[in-house]
Amino acid sequence: MVRTIGWVLVLLGFLLLLREFHPSFLGWLSPYRSYIKNAFWGVTLVAFGAYLLARGTFRRVVKVLYLIYLILYLVV
Repeated sequence: MVRTIGWVLVLLGFLLLLREFHPSFLGWLSPYRSYIKNAFWGVTLVAFGAYLLARGTFRRVVKVLYLIYLILYLVV
């Protein structure tokens, strides 16, 4: 679990540095910025509910998808 968190933090840091030094890298996400930011609590509640209801592999899928969303939320 600690290694996974480490990889997520490294990826997030890399994307933040890339955004800082080369802003056009994430330019294709700018039209979706408001959608990503405004949907935070809805996505969080749906992911938390799905995580509580799921078992096994589906829980891992929910975690991965939520991590991808969080990275998008923090980078955009």
